[in-house]
Amino acid sequence: MLRRDRWALAGAVTIAVLGLAAVAADLLTAIEGQDPYSYRTEALDPRTGGPAGALGGVSGEHWFGVEPLTGRDLFAIVVHGARTSFLIGLAATLVSVVLGTLVGAAAGYRGGWVDRVVTWTADVFLGFPYLIFMIALGAVVPGHVSRPLLLVLVIGFFGWPSIARIVRAQVLTLKKRNFVSAARILGASPWQVFRTELLPNLWAPIIVVATLSIPGNIGLEAALSFLGVGIPPPTPSWGRTISTAVDWVSTEPMFLFFPGIALFLATWAFTVFGDGLRDALDPKTDVRR
Repeated sequence: MLRRDRWALAGAVTIAVLGLAAVAADLLTAIEGQDPYSYRTEALDPRTGGPAGALGGVSGEHWFGVEPLTGRDLFAIVVHGARTSFLIGLAATLVSVVLGTLVGAAAGYRGGWVDRVVTWTADVFLGFPYLIFMIALGAVVPGHVSRPLLLVLVIGFFGWPSIARIVRAQVLTLKKRNFVSAARILGASPWQVFRTELLPNLWAPIIVVATLSIPGNIGLEAALSFLGVGIPPPTPSWGRTISTAVDWVSTEPMFLFFPGIALFLATWAFTVFGDGLRDALDPKTDVRR
């Protein structure tokens, strides 16, 4: 069971802590007395523009130090960046799951030309250099378009093929079962069969693949922001903060450490939790860790 998997439990606890930090970002920064937008030039060294004091300016007023050149509070940037990353990662995964489940179920249940078209389209999408497309799209889309919404739609749209393949394989097996055949004989429509007979038996693999997709989507948002085509300033973003911190890593390594470790913990936690969840929902797997 899942509670016997110590790594999965550690991942679940880490997700809970980061999720709580994202939800309570305003409260946490209010307790600290800072926000992610105000410039604090008094916290900077006037000679170099870097944080004044040791460890990147870590102090009782600035728990993670401050951002070079601006003096913005790094703790506020990290916790508000968690909100940005989690919202985009979860929302993009939801889009992928909905599209992949509907398309995969249609392909597996209907078969024939529908299955061939879906399979061919999924193969094309899986081989398509979507990262280059996302970079190009982010560069040409007008500035008035909501960038978080654009990222959610684009990342979610390119994430459906892997989910559709898993759902299709499950439906191909389930549609041969007696309860599905009985529903069809009794005159149930394809939508009724999907909703009442197939979907309840698809939740386990859908939940697992969705959980394992979240860290990839969070990382993809961070990568796009790192390249300058993701979340625009001044909205906090782990990827853009890491991109800025690269120029300061030799003199202010703490500026890179905190957003970097936050991104690492988020992707690690969802990955190990998803692995544990997959093992727990697979009756053939005996978890002994």
